[in-house]
Amino acid sequence: MRLAWLALLALAFAAVGCSGGTKAGGQNQPHAVVLTIANHEGDDHDLAEYVAAVSRLSHRSIRLVLRNHWHSGEADYDRRTLADVRAGTVDLGKIAVRSYDELGVEQLQALEAPFLVDSLGLEQKVLSSTLPDRMLPAISDLGVRGLAILPGELMRPFGLERRLLGPSDYRGAIIGITPSVVPRATFERLGASPRPYPPDELTPWRFTGAELDLYTLGEGSFAVFGHSSVTANVAFWPQAFTVVGSPQVLAKLTPQQRDVLRRAGRDALVPTIARMRADDRAEAGVLCRRDHIAFVNATPSQVAALGAAVRRVYTRLEQNPTSHSLIGEIRRMKRHLLVDPALRCPTAQPPTSTATVLDGTWEMTASRTEASEIDAGHYRMVLRRGRVSSTFSSHDSSGWHVAGVFNVRGDKIQFRYTDGGAAIYRWNLYRDTLTLRKIPGVAEAPNPTFAPWARVGR
Repeated sequence: MRLAWLALLALAFAAVGCSGGTKAGGQNQPHAVVLTIANHEGDDHDLAEYVAAVSRLSHRSIRLVLRNHWHSGEADYDRRTLADVRAGTVDLGKIAVRSYDELGVEQLQALEAPFLVDSLGLEQKVLSSTLPDRMLPAISDLGVRGLAILPGELMRPFGLERRLLGPSDYRGAIIGITPSVVPRATFERLGASPRPYPPDELTPWRFTGAELDLYTLGEGSFAVFGHSSVTANVAFWPQAFTVVGSPQVLAKLTPQQRDVLRRAGRDALVPTIARMRADDRAEAGVLCRRDHIAFVNATPSQVAALGAAVRRVYTRLEQNPTSHSLIGEIRRMKRHLLVDPALRCPTAQPPTSTATVLDGTWEMTASRTEASEIDAGHYRMVLRRGRVSSTFSSHDSSGWHVAGVFNVRGDKIQFRYTDGGAAIYRWNLYRDTLTLRKIPGVAEAPNPTFAPWARVGR
């Protein structure tokens, strides 16, 4: 009798583990499925909202697992990722819209048309319309299925030592780009020489500037100099992405599950745009204060001249009937849309004069397995009403002490020290445990990320 009861109990637990709950009407949901998604980047920055939308719309019956750093370090990573999705090596893949014209698919080029989709508001309006549904089927020519188009940051003119305002500023310039047909043609029409580059080679003795978004510029390890600038009221195009799926994998899903993967792109649109707006404001502040990058505006005549200079790019794009129709529709959307305010350097903020949730005395001990020999030791950090005092001690060194100020902005904390050092980290607080995470390319001295911090006083 006892054995029979245990067997029934085991079956009950197995049923709970395999079922995703019930739908309206009492029918069981499909068994939960796990799908892998190839992601060239090292984090979920571009995909977080989409992954959450898939989970929400499927009532957790579909779980996406990111495979980060996919083909990292390879120039043709999107082409190779498409091949992996086509072969079923990975279930889904994140592919940049700009990669398709290099592969012979032109129907998505309307999103790359120069100076057309030049605001996050317009990008949201375009991607919430029927236009993505008319673009995505063309991807099937590559042997994969297009599921969604996700918004991306706006690519802006970044000048290393020359301000990129009107066409005359581009003549003879060498501009760093991510390889694609439309950007290459755009900069050639502006009189510049477009050239692909790895981040550590974007230097003024090799390049005049680049097309970059603020997030990449703020988070990356790019060389910036005293005369570097961002043209704040000009955007070339958005760096949008697609999610594609393996036909073999999608065929094994139910129609409802395939529909979730498609609808999730639209469901993720509003929160993604909101996050990118907040990121742009935050990164503008970081770039102004940390790197002293100037935010400059092109004059109305310079903006008009940029548009006139690339007319032949449009002539070429509109030879494709689909692109011609889509560009016309985007232009009509743009006429009835309020212009986003241009980004600018925020006015200087004084140190926080009131207590923050992070105020207190914190301690961390980094072992030799967590840190290098020179960094292993005991750390103490006091945060109090915008002031920071940090000390380090170990058996193998005389230690150090540094003081300065700090500001908390959303999930980021920025330090500025009296010795001229500066650092910014992402923070997470759970009860009295504080975790700080590095932001790639940002100065980090002293380094507080070896281990979690424990609050030992308030």
